[in-house]
Amino acid sequence: MAALWERRAGRYRSFDHLEPRPDNATAAKEAVIAGALGPAPIESCGYSLVSHSPFTVLSVTWTVPNLRFSPSPNGPNHFHTYVGLGLLDVHVEMTVDATQNVTSKLWAQAVGRIDLPVGPGDVISGALCLDTKPPGTAHYFLANETRSQTMNFRIDAGFPPAVTIDAGVTRGDGNQPVDPLAHFGVVYFDEVIAFTTRDSRSLTSGDAMTMVDEHGSTLAKPVRLNDHAFKAVYAAA
Repeated sequence: MAALWERRAGRYRSFDHLEPRPDNATAAKEAVIAGALGPAPIESCGYSLVSHSPFTVLSVTWTVPNLRFSPSPNGPNHFHTYVGLGLLDVHVEMTVDATQNVTSKLWAQAVGRIDLPVGPGDVISGALCLDTKPPGTAHYFLANETRSQTMNFRIDAGFPPAVTIDAGVTRGDGNQPVDPLAHFGVVYFDEVIAFTTRDSRSLTSGDAMTMVDEHGSTLAKPVRLNDHAFKAVYAAA
């Protein structure tokens, strides 16, 4: 863990550090949405791992895709990349409309929208830490490596110890769990490092989730690259 922090600190030494401005209104409003977007094949593609020993740290670097609109009677397509440590959750929330206009923002569980700029083509790094004892103190360390900007903050989340980690992509916005999947190409998840209270674990040794539609047809699939990396690939015809 010490080597991980030294590597992160060295990489971000010259970055601009932005002060967080938590959006409590969206934290309360969107917490239910985040819960609805938990890993499930009808809406998610990625990896999930369960441990008997609580996870304390999850560190991931991932790419933000460009999107192309898939025809929908419900308006814009909703698309997310997500990284989760137990109930802690970071999303890049995205939409694309019929004119190919793409929006994107960063959101964190129990915090709300985060004013760290993010957009298609960016590379994002995140480290989530959760104390195993009450009050469940959580630490978020986030960086946009493309724009050389960082942000970090801590909260007393009140969350229980994390026994799962996950990462991947998902569709929908909570109110539309089977929203059409936007064409996203490939999203890479690299440098995936996780620690429990006992040892380090490989996320890609866990369960792979292939996203399917309501008829069972494949929409997106995860491809393992090694112990510390995978990619989510758009597979819909």
